[in-house]
Amino acid sequence: PPLSPPHYPPPADTTTPTPPALLSFGSYRLGVHTPDADVDCLVLAPPHVTRDNFFSSWVDILKADGRVSELHPVASAYTPVIKFQMDGVKIDLIFARVGNSQWLRDHSFKKSGRRAGDDVGGDDDRGSVNDVVGDSTATINKGYDGEELQEIMDMELDDTVLVGLDETSVRSVNGVRVAQFLISTAGTSAERLQNFRLTLRAVKEWARVHGLYSNVLGFLGGVNWAILVCWVFKRNLNAPASKLLHLFFRTFANWKWPSPVRLSNQQRPPDGVNHLSTWNPRENFRDAKHLMPIITPCYPSMNSSYNVG
Repeated sequence: PPLSPPHYPPPADTTTPTPPALLSFGSYRLGVHTPDADVDCLVLAPPHVTRDNFFSSWVDILKADGRVSELHPVASAYTPVIKFQMDGVKIDLIFARVGNSQWLRDHSFKKSGRRAGDDVGGDDDRGSVNDVVGDSTATINKGYDGEELQEIMDMELDDTVLVGLDETSVRSVNGVRVAQFLISTAGTSAERLQNFRLTLRAVKEWARVHGLYSNVLGFLGGVNWAILVCWVFKRNLNAPASKLLHLFFRTFANWKWPSPVRLSNQQRPPDGVNHLSTWNPRENFRDAKHLMPIITPCYPSMNSSYNVG
């Protein structure tokens, strides 16, 4: 069932439909994609657009577009997705519907009053994801020119986006929220972000060369490697990429699995959001059987490597 409906005031202009937003995530969003990689995108739609519309009329539009090939809608997947190629670029498109059109209007970065460079305080691991995702515009402030800043900024999916979402939509928005968490953690300066990206690229290439890069085949995928690199990065913010790479292999060669890797300890639902199932090996016997838990940092926390083993 859907979560509690949000309580927003009605839009000032109810005659103008609110357009959906298109947000990237995954390796493309993190800036570590390869030329042959998929581009992962989320369609964040207003309430009048349904998932049935997404898998019917939108698929028909894609079919009619001559630039589109290899079109495969998978509506029955755990996270429903439309896979296709456009002009030779592979795209995975997923869908979520927000609870109120006003949310989309209020959370556009270009329309917000927040300015990059505003000070918002510290970064305690135990704080709400709002402290990191919701204020990422304020923490990203050192060493960027205008084009670089625009590249890493995006509409911010803070905790309030979860209000009114069904569980499928919650899973769909989590990819964007995790990517924004990683960017806001690594992107406090252009140099730090470059070191994070270079380290992650090297780790992913090492995994590919050794045949260990495949979530589908029971190994680790892009988000798993990114969380592991970020765990090392958070504890060595000023280390160069060469040092981060050394620390990465030293850390996880000796990690005591199945002790989980966590970037955040947030377990309680944010204000206004109903309780959702989170990774908890003490209460869920299936979670207790996971061999290599790498936990997503945004509520609801999930084991991103549940299929390992």
